[in-house]
Amino acid sequence: MENYNPIEKKWITAIEGADPESLITTLYEIRNSGSVKILPVLFNLIHKKTDPGIRNEIIDMLSEIRSQDAVPLIASSLDKNDYGDYMPAFIAACWQSGLDFSKYLRVFAGLFVQGDYKTALEAFTVIEESIPNASENDLMDCIRFLRDAECMVTDEKLPLYRELRKVVESS
Repeated sequence: MENYNPIEKKWITAIEGADPESLITTLYEIRNSGSVKILPVLFNLIHKKTDPGIRNEIIDMLSEIRSQDAVPLIASSLDKNDYGDYMPAFIAACWQSGLDFSKYLRVFAGLFVQGDYKTALEAFTVIEESIPNASENDLMDCIRFLRDAECMVTDEKLPLYRELRKVVESS
């Protein structure tokens, strides 16, 4: 906790205390402060054992983030963790936020390939929304990944995959 200021340390203590009532108050404070450093701690609460109200509040909060500083934290968390049934909502919060994920097209392409249909649809939307800001290198990395991953795409997602390839390759 050495990288956190005193207020953030107080929030972490409240989060780890797991009292739902104080946690909702803490989430409200975090939402109003704009502190993105606390996000990884909140991401750890997106699982089945967390109270649904708290979990939904965290995901809702993600869609309201307007700080571009949050993007690397969000993309890294999505790349490294499996949020199970909550993955589609987490990814939807990314495109709903309006943040630029163009440097992380490859992460969302991976989520598209590995996830279920709903996850793939949300990842498709993030990629589509991010393409206008993507560098040539980021686009080429995404295209190469999608071409190499075709054999891993399920039959259910194949039409969506073909559409994603068209969107990315025509950019």
